[in-house]
Amino acid sequence: MSITVSLATTEEQSEASAYIFADSSEAEREIQIQEFLESINGGKNDRHQILIAREDGILVGAGVLVFTDSATAFFWPPFTNSNDCADAILQEMVTRIDRSEVSIGQSLLNPGQLTQRKILTRNGFPHLTDLLFMRHPLTKLSQSAALEQEPLAWVKYDEQQNRQRFLDLLDLTHQASHDCPVLNDIRTAEESLESHRSSGDSDQEQWYLFHRAGIDLGVLLLSEHRDDKVWEVVYMGVAPEQRGLGYGSAFIQHGIQQAQAQNQSAVILAVDHKNSYAIKIYEDLGFVRQNTLSVHARLRS
Repeated sequence: MSITVSLATTEEQSEASAYIFADSSEAEREIQIQEFLESINGGKNDRHQILIAREDGILVGAGVLVFTDSATAFFWPPFTNSNDCADAILQEMVTRIDRSEVSIGQSLLNPGQLTQRKILTRNGFPHLTDLLFMRHPLTKLSQSAALEQEPLAWVKYDEQQNRQRFLDLLDLTHQASHDCPVLNDIRTAEESLESHRSSGDSDQEQWYLFHRAGIDLGVLLLSEHRDDKVWEVVYMGVAPEQRGLGYGSAFIQHGIQQAQAQNQSAVILAVDHKNSYAIKIYEDLGFVRQNTLSVHARLRS
């Protein structure tokens, strides 16, 4: 019998969830299943998708595909012991991602998960880059000496007042960026803004545009993770003609100070492992390397 893959019905979601968490201890399994189903059913039905694979009527695999916004999809590598089943689930994900017209469908894996990474690659999700995750504990704050002029002026994002100004500057900062540069050509500024908005628990409360003497310099977009009392740098960009002047460091330092003032426990971020210039800025400001994950992705043509 051939393997068939379909979207799990409401009745099938519990069966699929039990399959996904089958390796967990009995004490943890019920909690994990409940939290997972709450997260799936808490959003729009067409945005959170559980795929199930059956062979001769028997459940042999499951997959999870989440459309976080109009431009981005995340998925978990298939849960199955069969390579053929994994291929079938991933091909169904390819169809759904392509049909949605998102700019990127991606998954994060441990770099050492070589078998799973090969399966993703052969099914249309090649390795894009590795992301280095970093954390600032907000205990020791360094003072940047890069800028000795007056403090930078900044404005917060306002949907009615300065949306286009943010979009124009976001588009400008993407030019010749060293952070996942392949994304610069496939995603519009509008899509990037919506993608950043979907990160964390707050969509725009800590979005800053920095300027000086009538010139817009760059942006810093922070998102809040309330349960952990952590802020995340979801994007930081400097206009091309302003790079190399210490502004990137100043933007991040501003974010760190704001997070500490709001009694946060840490600031976190992820950066392309090849972006050595940015990594040095973060380390000089007190960020510590945590771990590295490999990004496998399917990009819009």
